[in-house]
Amino acid sequence: MRYGHLERLDITLRALAPVFIGSGEQLNKKEYIFDRRKGLICFPDFPRLVDFLRSRSMLSKYEAFLTQPRQNDFRAFLEENNILASDYSSFVSYSIAAGEAARAENFREVLTFIKDSQGHPYIPGSSLKGAIRTALAAHLLKKGDWERDRRNIEGVDSTVPPRKYLARESSTLEKEIFYKLGIRNPKDGKEIFSPINDVMQGIRISDSAALSFENLTLTGKYDRKPDGTVTLLPIFRECLLPGTEAHLQMTLDLPMLAQVGLNAEVIEAALHGFADEHYAHFEQYFAELTEDAPVASKEGVDIILGGGAGYVSKTLTYNLFPQRDKAVPLTAKIMAKQFPPRHGHSKDASQYKVSPHILKTTMYGGEYYQMGKCELILK
Repeated sequence: MRYGHLERLDITLRALAPVFIGSGEQLNKKEYIFDRRKGLICFPDFPRLVDFLRSRSMLSKYEAFLTQPRQNDFRAFLEENNILASDYSSFVSYSIAAGEAARAENFREVLTFIKDSQGHPYIPGSSLKGAIRTALAAHLLKKGDWERDRRNIEGVDSTVPPRKYLARESSTLEKEIFYKLGIRNPKDGKEIFSPINDVMQGIRISDSAALSFENLTLTGKYDRKPDGTVTLLPIFRECLLPGTEAHLQMTLDLPMLAQVGLNAEVIEAALHGFADEHYAHFEQYFAELTEDAPVASKEGVDIILGGGAGYVSKTLTYNLFPQRDKAVPLTAKIMAKQFPPRHGHSKDASQYKVSPHILKTTMYGGEYYQMGKCELILK
């Protein structure tokens, strides 16, 4: 719908695989109630929990439990003190299916999904905008001369600390891609090289409406190598279920975006192109397994969203270096700089022929899914 120079579009974001957008919170076994038999995990509301324990004259026992390193099972603590499942409603905020964690031997910590001010899960507009920004950057890299940036990245000083490695070069590249609005300093007439000129100001995306707790489950981290070997790591995330739908709105400033040739159709095409390139440069080099879930967009475009989805879905290395004989060794060099030698990224180019040599997958309902894969429908 058009409102003068603005166009507003409805977005339906459908999870094709488990999606994790982290709150930054990590809960240990003292902070949740895990019922392995029922396959449920319950998350307390801690102010209500304190009130409940105070009413039972149990605060001192609870404080002692928290300080004892050998006692780390909150459910066992409750049972030992005659607090039954029927009491949980007094202090539990919500419960979800434990998913794969119910069968895991080494289940300890939970990385929680982001919640709104009312405590409900939702999709932040900023997360979706970040994924769209990456796809648009890849699209805009197809135009212009980026040879100087390639040389700067290839020749970066490898002795700098990992946190600073490629930071300046990546920042410069991003600014050259997006600082295109041409706003000038009125004092000297020079173009301002700052976020005020970022063309992404022309795209605004709302947060989604609150989602139901029924849309959440726990999923594990299954790292897949190119030969199909899968390793389960003791990391469990609170994720959106496949099939979950979130609704957001995107507002486009048409004259602003027109300065770099962007509109709704181009944004959709850029997302298509980035998904195709992600498959061509990366996904196709990993063996498919019979347990892989059949996943495909039916109405919209593929987009990979959220945490735990992998390096290639959030970066531009393969897009900036379309020649594979340059992209793979460079990515391997970046990975080796960022991760300890035990991760084996020094072998990415020579042995695995792809970098990183891990496809980030998870499991739900006995089937493997590529982490974070969604379908975006614009209307």
